[in-house]
Amino acid sequence: MDQLELDLYPYRSKTISEGENQIIYWHDNISEDKDKICYHESVYVKNQRMDLEDWLNIKRQNLGNLTLEYFYLLLKKSKRERLSFLKKFLTQNKIVYETGSWETIDRD
Repeated sequence: MDQLELDLYPYRSKTISEGENQIIYWHDNISEDKDKICYHESVYVKNQRMDLEDWLNIKRQNLGNLTLEYFYLLLKKSKRERLSFLKKFLTQNKIVYETGSWETIDRD
């Protein structure tokens, strides 16, 4: 009989901030899967029809006892420059992370 493999870390995501004005739409969230916790900042610039995204990934093996909920509350308290704030926190606590950016322009 085959063993059933349980996924103890299903994908989860929490929205930290989202909103819209005449110029941009933004969405910040934190998510996790079995391998990592990811922070994403997404901005859509309306008049340029441009998507900008920055992300930060932390491998689960580097987290110790820190959880998705811990990072969610930490980032929710920070009102500005969340990505810089998170990088500083992780660096001070000697937690290894990876970052990246993405930019697309929709020019029909």
